[in-house]
Amino acid sequence: MLFGISIENWVGIVIVAAVAAYLIYITITKQWTKVREFAYKSMLLAERTFGDENGKLKFEFVARIVYKYLPLWLKPFISEEVIKKLIQRWYNRAKDFLDDGMINESV
Repeated sequence: MLFGISIENWVGIVIVAAVAAYLIYITITKQWTKVREFAYKSMLLAERTFGDENGKLKFEFVARIVYKYLPLWLKPFISEEVIKKLIQRWYNRAKDFLDDGMINESV
């Protein structure tokens, strides 16, 4: 009986699933924007705090603080290693932009 009802209403079910997926996508995307902005602020803080030396120390500092900043519901899906890769990518992009005002992999 339940299976028969779902076959009859498959269009409605697909629409509801699509809307739910879109809402989840928007939530995650906006959340990533906040995380990225926080990572950039943390990079600047690390640069000011630790100076030009200790690149690895600054990187670990930023990775730890950004991972702690993640919402609890996101942490089971995102490991600290993934955060480290993202931070490195964001750092490379920021450095590329700062050298000539464009993101063109010139660094």
